[in-house]
Amino acid sequence: MNLGKGILIIIFLFIRFVSNAQNLSFTGNVQDGHTKEPVSFASVYLLKSGIGQTSDSAGNFTFSIAHLPSDTLVVSYVGYKLVKIPVNNIKEHSRLIIQLERGLAPNDVFVKVKLNKGLFLWRKIMGKKKQYNRYNLSNFGYEAYNKLEVDFKNFKPQKIKNNFLLKPFSFVLDNIDSTSEKEPFLPAYLLESISDYAYQKKPQKYAENIKATNTKGFTNESISKLLGVMNQNVNIYANFITVMDKDFISPFNENGDNFYIFSVPDTQVIAGKRLFHFVFKPKRSGQNTFEGDAWVIAQTFQIQKISLFLGKDANINFIDRISVFQEFIPINDTVYFLNRDKFFADFRALGKKSLTLIGRKTTSYKNITILSDSLTALFKGQNIEELITTQPGGNKKSDAEWELIRPDTLSVNERAIYTTIDSLLGMQQFKQLRRIMKFAATGYANVGNFLVGPWFNWVSSNQWEGRRYRFDLSTNKGFNKNIFLHSYLAYGNTDKKWKGEVEGYWIINRDPKRSRLHLSYSNDIDRGITHPGDISKDNIFSLAIRKPNTTRKFLQLKEMSLESFNEWGKGFSTEVFLSRRLYTPLQNLPFKNSFPTDKGQPLNNFEIALRLRFAYLEQFIEGDYFRYSLGTTYPVVEISAARGVPGILKSAYAYTKFAVSVRDGIKISPYGTIRYKAFAGKVLGTLPFTLLENHPGNDIYYYDPGTYNLMNRFEYLSDRYGGINIEHNFGSGLFRFIPLTRKLKWRQFWNVKMLWGALSNENNTLNNNGSAFFKTLNGKTYIEAGTGIDNIFKLLRFDFIWLVSPNLENAAKSSRFGIFGSIQFQF
Repeated sequence: MNLGKGILIIIFLFIRFVSNAQNLSFTGNVQDGHTKEPVSFASVYLLKSGIGQTSDSAGNFTFSIAHLPSDTLVVSYVGYKLVKIPVNNIKEHSRLIIQLERGLAPNDVFVKVKLNKGLFLWRKIMGKKKQYNRYNLSNFGYEAYNKLEVDFKNFKPQKIKNNFLLKPFSFVLDNIDSTSEKEPFLPAYLLESISDYAYQKKPQKYAENIKATNTKGFTNESISKLLGVMNQNVNIYANFITVMDKDFISPFNENGDNFYIFSVPDTQVIAGKRLFHFVFKPKRSGQNTFEGDAWVIAQTFQIQKISLFLGKDANINFIDRISVFQEFIPINDTVYFLNRDKFFADFRALGKKSLTLIGRKTTSYKNITILSDSLTALFKGQNIEELITTQPGGNKKSDAEWELIRPDTLSVNERAIYTTIDSLLGMQQFKQLRRIMKFAATGYANVGNFLVGPWFNWVSSNQWEGRRYRFDLSTNKGFNKNIFLHSYLAYGNTDKKWKGEVEGYWIINRDPKRSRLHLSYSNDIDRGITHPGDISKDNIFSLAIRKPNTTRKFLQLKEMSLESFNEWGKGFSTEVFLSRRLYTPLQNLPFKNSFPTDKGQPLNNFEIALRLRFAYLEQFIEGDYFRYSLGTTYPVVEISAARGVPGILKSAYAYTKFAVSVRDGIKISPYGTIRYKAFAGKVLGTLPFTLLENHPGNDIYYYDPGTYNLMNRFEYLSDRYGGINIEHNFGSGLFRFIPLTRKLKWRQFWNVKMLWGALSNENNTLNNNGSAFFKTLNGKTYIEAGTGIDNIFKLLRFDFIWLVSPNLENAAKSSRFGIFGSIQFQF
């Protein structure tokens, strides 16, 4: 065979191969695996042949190639892991949905230099920050549609089907979505709201009118208010972005170049506009920062869209991943305004394969107005900084009404959620399961029109009563929506005495200004100052380890009281008290005969008191009868005055009391949070210890933030006092520099409690009477200082506390130093 013939044969075989080769056509869309937002301008190419392209601005791409079974389709994008798909697995005319997961691809390299293109672009953006931050506009307003979907993944359907409690509800598994994401998930719940929102810069005011909420299963108006946009706004131009009440450093922080590495790996032209692809990642591990990217208009340096992702080493609990997406559109020649907003979070309490709850919040904005005279007129009639209102009947709209007012169409998954919820709410088995879960979690169970519990009060123990048994019975909303009655009976095995309480609340008005009356009678062991989180109260948890060699002191209290509470607006509220208290010392305290009186009974007083409280813009969750504070960003001030009146119900004492306190929590990001409480008070009169200031002590090794933990109850007595408690939680602190503690997400804190007190000679003589029942701080300052480790196993905290002053030479070691544990649930 000559050379010419050989060439002809090769050409013939090649032409035949090509003519027999099958063309493969397919399309695809590249998405972020968490937010499902399209990834613009991702690289899509065949690994061996080198044929490739980039996805368009909507994440789409199209291929028509010769079918080469041995080749591989590769999709890559800066900040994401590579995705590889064998071409042989792609079907003709198919549409691929390619979901990219966050992580560095092999070719992702960030070069640190003194001045690079990314840093140059960041400085240009920062130069326009004030101009483009919407909160620097004189005013703006819009209508917002808020949607929050809750899904579950990493669940085992077969276990649900085999569980006798859950088997009746196995029909919900029909909604499992096994195609939208890599891992199947179960859509579980959906909340919707539509509201009108407005903002004014000077004087700064916010207003939101929630026009409609769709919250199947509950109609709590206070929760509806929290679902509005005022409590969920993310401002990417702010120095810090708040996530789960923690401040994360924004890429556009004034000092962002100290915390981030910036780069510009790509430039694109869309609709005649040149866009920079701006990418950022944390400089150091263990700091609360983001990674992500943005598309920035080259001519004006405005952000067109941005994606933020939680850094993998961020010190936050129970969160597997968080994603924030925002898109901006032009509303005139110079202003780009927020158009769409997404916030996705995966909550997981245990390991990687444990049940995961996915929260997906999406918000769309329309009817955007800026620099409007109508908004100026709106705010003229608003006297407080923030005002959230709900439209009457807004939480009772039918499905048909929602179809008319909803700006977006619900997906198949979202419609299935509502159908499932309607079915569950109608099932008796589901109602019974809810009752069981409520009883286990809260301790209370509804029985007809009554409420039994809490179960954790049923059994406790102390030295005076021995084993103590208690039973509580209350009314619920079925009895009366505005009247709450409660009583309990308790019995001690050792003292053989019955104790108890009867009380009633009448809620006169709930909104907008709350008012109520409270009447009570009790006869029980006095447990001192109680407050939220006090584990030493009358419950099963009081069986915790007590301090050794501590002399416990017991006091019987009979009390009748009438209290009137009224809100006056702008954060002001008052409480007026009428109370009669009769004390009987039981053990290790001066007895009644130590306090003889000319008139009335010893240790019997009648008191009229007034408490004024100021808590500006405090937020609450509303319960059936009681409210639960979510706090405020402003200081809380309380002032109280009381007058003792002798001669009423055999009362024996005339006196006057004054007290004032200020407390607040201040974020000093990125250096954590400082919380403080400053207080002072004075008691005028020569009085028994029951009417003086008994500084709160702690008899157990469970840390109590409201007490002096190295002090015992009834140890120190004052009639003039003042003090300050300070705690600084600064997150990872030094632990972020140690790989193990950074991985464990331990946190650091320090605290100090200082108390000044004095006791007059007359009160000292009356109460000690030649015996050392009580100590006084005359001329000395009591100081406890501590530090410790927080967030151990995401749950435990250990405090190491030293007594700095006074110097007690003969005191036991337990009075000079202590290690205290506590349990805290926090993100």
